[in-house]
Amino acid sequence: MPLRIFAIFFLGLSLAAVSGSSAAQGIAPGSFEVSGSGGITNLNGVDSKKGHGAFGFDAAYNLDRYAAVGAEYNYLMLGSLTQSGVTENENLQMYGALARFTLFSNRVVAPYVVVSGGGIRLHATASSGNVSVSASQTGGYISAGAGASIFVGHGFGIRPEYRYERQQLAATTIDGTPVSGGGQNDMRGTVALFYQFGAPAAKPYSSSK
Repeated sequence: MPLRIFAIFFLGLSLAAVSGSSAAQGIAPGSFEVSGSGGITNLNGVDSKKGHGAFGFDAAYNLDRYAAVGAEYNYLMLGSLTQSGVTENENLQMYGALARFTLFSNRVVAPYVVVSGGGIRLHATASSGNVSVSASQTGGYISAGAGASIFVGHGFGIRPEYRYERQQLAATTIDGTPVSGGGQNDMRGTVALFYQFGAPAAKPYSSSK
């Protein structure tokens, strides 16, 4: 249900952006982009619920109007639970490389597919009164998804995106206790605000290479 609500939000935000995009200029080859995103992850958290918050940042270089490479960082909030006076919190941090491939491009919208991969760190804490303990487990991830860069002004835009992700945690030992590894799947919807540096002055735009 949270991802369905998010899809409706995607549509409304996209229509609003297109309606106000008279100053848009599209992807500028050789430019850099930075973005910040927020959305919803489908992972089960420590509270056994889905639909937790997800936040992220990325930076990318536009090789041309159809390909970009960069790096990303994402922080997934996996909930909080209090039982018998003990409060547990859990989060997942992800850091890796990404490649974005634009399907077609004009001065307003650029639909794309994206692939990424890197490392992950699952961190959990438990506290009761003044006593607190924590533990971490590391691993890796790969993901694939699709979205659209929608330009709403010179260099500015929004980027709704949906991804499927496979995460694999490595086996480890915490305070002498073996912890097994394992895999999990995530489906995540986000909307990013981005800014493109090095964009040329607005001028008539051609979608040809």
